[in-house]
Amino acid sequence: MRAQKLLLIIFTILITIILLLGGIVTYIRGFADGVRSPAIFFLGCTGAFSVYFHLKTKVLYPFKEFDAPLEELSKKYWALHIAFGLILLLLGLYSTVFWLQSTQELSKIIPSIIVIIVGVWTLLDIYILHKFIVSHKERLERREEIENIKGTTKES
Repeated sequence: MRAQKLLLIIFTILITIILLLGGIVTYIRGFADGVRSPAIFFLGCTGAFSVYFHLKTKVLYPFKEFDAPLEELSKKYWALHIAFGLILLLLGLYSTVFWLQSTQELSKIIPSIIVIIVGVWTLLDIYILHKFIVSHKERLERREEIENIKGTTKES
């Protein structure tokens, strides 16, 4: 699991850099056309938050039993990470359909398929991480309840 998280971090960093640079180039070219679109740059920003999310949750891998409570991440980081995964998935699907309609060369579809895979992988990572955190919290609560029962029994 730790190797998968590392690969996901690397792919997320690469895609984020591409989106940020593409967004800057698109925005600068927009001055000549009179139409500026910061949308791709904002996609890169969600990628930057996704990288932050990955770095903060990296310590949880491999999933194992912890005695200490987990550090809570803000819900806005979860939301931005989910948004990044969905954006990658939709962007990959859109570009795949676009390339299938306009070209006969299948090699041009490969980057789109990679983006789809990273998007699905990101969403699966969120799902698995959320399941782990929920089960971990439940185990900690049960352990505390058992220790509270033991403590009241010894006092009696």
